[in-house]
Amino acid sequence: MHHRMRKNVAGPERGVARAVASGRFDLDLDPWVDALRALPLSPATEDDVLAWLDGPLRRFFPFEKCLVAYGGLSGGVIQMRTTMLSLGHSAEYLASRERTFDLKSRNCFSWWVACRRPFMIDHAAATDSTGARIFATRREFDEIRQYSLGVLAAYGVIDPFSKSGTYISFAGVPRTQPQRTFAALELIAPVLHALYMQTKPVVKSHVDLTMLTSRQRELVDLAIEGLPDKAIAARLKISEHTVGNHFRAIYAKLGVTRRSQLITLL
Repeated sequence: MHHRMRKNVAGPERGVARAVASGRFDLDLDPWVDALRALPLSPATEDDVLAWLDGPLRRFFPFEKCLVAYGGLSGGVIQMRTTMLSLGHSAEYLASRERTFDLKSRNCFSWWVACRRPFMIDHAAATDSTGARIFATRREFDEIRQYSLGVLAAYGVIDPFSKSGTYISFAGVPRTQPQRTFAALELIAPVLHALYMQTKPVVKSHVDLTMLTSRQRELVDLAIEGLPDKAIAARLKISEHTVGNHFRAIYAKLGVTRRSQLITLL
């Protein structure tokens, strides 16, 4: 196993090993060890990650299609911040993935953001690792049928401090032994997150946003999306006057005087 991965996978791997030893499910970890040994060298490219998914990982975790995306949450809206990584999905399906969407429009996704646990969904129901039902929107069920996704299992890695994270979904996973699927997702997610983030260039900003409050950073995110004060006020359920006061404080902290300068700075 690569040294850079040890701290990311040790926790989940120990937990899964304990569950296997207790007889909760039968999960052969040898293919997982083989997959870890076959991890691409750093820095990995998208092609490297896709080759790892299609070869070593698939031998451990059978699936038909995979989607990996990184985004952030601001004002109840998810904004995708990088290009998605996909294996097996059609161009039509990928074109249907919005760069920005309201969290309420996808309840299973919203549940994952709130609970940070894996879930499964097919054309009839969505469940968590305990077998409890998760409310899914009609839109989510319709997508399963329209794009022939079969059983979709999803998980990921969330950074609660930056309100961002990597979402990972596998379509066409086996219907049987869901506990094995959930256990495998807990192993895979941190490793695939680390691989995926290696493929993205790190751009350092010269703007110190740590001087802003959490609410002010939310307003900055919405301003970058191009929303006017009225729309920002409606999104955050505050008055336009309050929005104006926030932006005046933001301008003073960042040394600008108007919205166009703020956008240019960022």
